[in-house]
Amino acid sequence: MLLDGTPIAAVLPGHYIGERRCGYCHRASGSCVFGFTSISLTVDVYQRLMDRGFRRSGTFLYKPDTLNSCCPQYTIRLKASDFKASKEHRQAINRFNRLILGAQYEEALRRHNSSSHSSSSVGKHNSEFDLITTIHRAEYNCLPPGLSHIPVAHKFEVRLVPPDCTDEKFELYRHYQKTCHHEPDSKITKHGFKRFLCGQPFEFEKNFDPYSVESVVTERGQRPDTKRLGLWHQMYYLDNQLIAMAVLDILPDSVSSVYFMSREEFSKYSLGKLSACREIALVLEDQRKYYHMGLYIYSCQKMKYKASFCPSEILDPELYRYFSFDIFATEFEKGQYVSFAKNHNGRVLTKDPRMPIASETIRDQNEERYDDEAEEDEEDHMPIIQTVFDTDMPGIAKLEDIESGIDMSKVRVIIQNYVFTGENLANTHPTVFARLLDPMLQMAAVVGLDLLYEVFLYFQ
Repeated sequence: MLLDGTPIAAVLPGHYIGERRCGYCHRASGSCVFGFTSISLTVDVYQRLMDRGFRRSGTFLYKPDTLNSCCPQYTIRLKASDFKASKEHRQAINRFNRLILGAQYEEALRRHNSSSHSSSSVGKHNSEFDLITTIHRAEYNCLPPGLSHIPVAHKFEVRLVPPDCTDEKFELYRHYQKTCHHEPDSKITKHGFKRFLCGQPFEFEKNFDPYSVESVVTERGQRPDTKRLGLWHQMYYLDNQLIAMAVLDILPDSVSSVYFMSREEFSKYSLGKLSACREIALVLEDQRKYYHMGLYIYSCQKMKYKASFCPSEILDPELYRYFSFDIFATEFEKGQYVSFAKNHNGRVLTKDPRMPIASETIRDQNEERYDDEAEEDEEDHMPIIQTVFDTDMPGIAKLEDIESGIDMSKVRVIIQNYVFTGENLANTHPTVFARLLDPMLQMAAVVGLDLLYEVFLYFQ
């Protein structure tokens, strides 16, 4: 949605959704969120919403209630320039590279690097591990021209492409949902796939095409002239077969992992670790700052891999500040609600987060990457809807503070495609204003006044 050629963030007013089905442990009424649907969204606004604890599933944006949910979810991110690949990460990358290149090519490459004193030689021959160089080493388009006469064991390509909904992508999605999530064919539709992972949720200036830049990530130092933005698909091809795909939101200051899927027969190659390392490299190549890994659940063993990418940070759900994962981990061990706000009054979770996660039993043991919830229709989110002011959801401003602090002249509302301010409505349509006031106040309490003033509340 554009207003005078300028993209805007327009959203349906949100609501608190209590006791909905949990997508992790599958309890019928264990999850609570505040959520709303976007009509249009800008990359800047979504980046700021993530720093308020929001994630998106298609066009549905939701903020988990970390205090009252069975599987408390915390925002986790990594400053890419601080990332230090662990021994496990280095071994996974080098093992995969050796598989792709083969022994003959590896030996030829070693001799080539030794004779040329190439600064791009990596792996066990160098004391310094270079993530970007190593992650691209086995890619077909990054192989040294001087070794073109030596065959590689496999042809491996990675392509960063627009989020088109193709048969090839959908077949991978269908395979992944069946083998990993054990979904029946009746629930796996191309329409659902397109809505969940292919629909571009972001708006851009009329003269800006986020997909006009080169779509293949190539050698170190080769960056696009124009920064990539928006939703992208990172495709992994082995011998011309699509074996994995990462769905990424590329934002002004970060790359956010949305979803990852792979073919079951390739899970033994640690594709989850490799893809996360590659996404960190993308943050650095595209000169971003942070890698957002989505949401973290301390009690979910399949999410432990996120903490292995160090040094990660977790968002405090009340202060909206990031703290070291290690500091949070100490508190998580106590099984209590974690916030470093002085006034959180020692609140404890209503459900023990250390209880076993049932969904762990339905995933392949070789699968080490666990993304945010799969797609659900918004109707599935709505067993109990109530005003957020009647809950003790953390990080929410009090009603009296919002009423006294809100500037209605800065609140923008769209009704039947006409734009009003809250002040206009109060002065000219007092009855209409009274009906819309509560949704305005709830949105202000959850997203914060500064961010509220930057979005348009769209009333149908």
